[in-house]
Amino acid sequence: MQRQGNFYIFTFAAIVCIIVSIIVALSATALKPRQVRETRLDIVRNILSVSGLSEDEIQSMNPDEVLSSFQKNFSPLILDKNNNQTERTELETPLLGLGYTQEELSKMYAFELVTVFSKKIPLLAKRAGQSVNDFDPGYKLVFLNMKDNDVFQYILPIDGYGLWGMMYGYVAIDRDLVTVKGIRFYKHQETPGLGGECEKPWFTDQYIGKKILNQNGDFVSVNIVKGKAGDFYSGQDLDHYIDGISGATITGDAINAFLKDDITKFEPYFQSIRTGTGGEK
Repeated sequence: MQRQGNFYIFTFAAIVCIIVSIIVALSATALKPRQVRETRLDIVRNILSVSGLSEDEIQSMNPDEVLSSFQKNFSPLILDKNNNQTERTELETPLLGLGYTQEELSKMYAFELVTVFSKKIPLLAKRAGQSVNDFDPGYKLVFLNMKDNDVFQYILPIDGYGLWGMMYGYVAIDRDLVTVKGIRFYKHQETPGLGGECEKPWFTDQYIGKKILNQNGDFVSVNIVKGKAGDFYSGQDLDHYIDGISGATITGDAINAFLKDDITKFEPYFQSIRTGTGGEK
């Protein structure tokens, strides 16, 4: 009897587990479109924010208006590791070979398509018989903020490791490709009241108007100092420095490093525009 009783217990438990698994799987499938939309909205709101829209303006929009504003005013541009402009089809064609449908891929925003492609690089490299390093095209995005059919700003994604984890944000560069128009850190694990101050307006507003090139036209980025920038620099030199966050030297050093590295990746593309040898299609 005991053996039979255990059989019923195990059978019942197994059935419950199967039912729960089915419910969880169905729920995940049903919620996926909503999750994709919410992730998309979060990215778009941050791009709108760094471009200069106030939080009040963004919050006053419903989700459809947020996405519509982005599609109307921004033109995502995909570049490879050599800063050559790349069409969506160059990413879509390999993904079609992995089972994605053209309908699925066409519905993706450019930043979603680049993310999906990047995650599949190891598999795509294996199928191509190449190492990941040899295969990886190094796709990256710059968001062109358009005004009157001309580029008004260049918005770049930035990310790097802070004190406690990855930090993610965007930086907006003016059409002159020299002046910073805004910066935003929207995801990080830095300590509240210390490194976490990186998301506060008192800190990010300091970047506005700073220059990424010096008077000789050399790329120098914008750097956080330990203390007050005005205590160390003046005049045109001050164009490249901002005040640090008290007690958050490591976070400041990390931001300096990945901000410089990330903008550097786009410098050949920017330089081609400055010299008139390249530009947007």
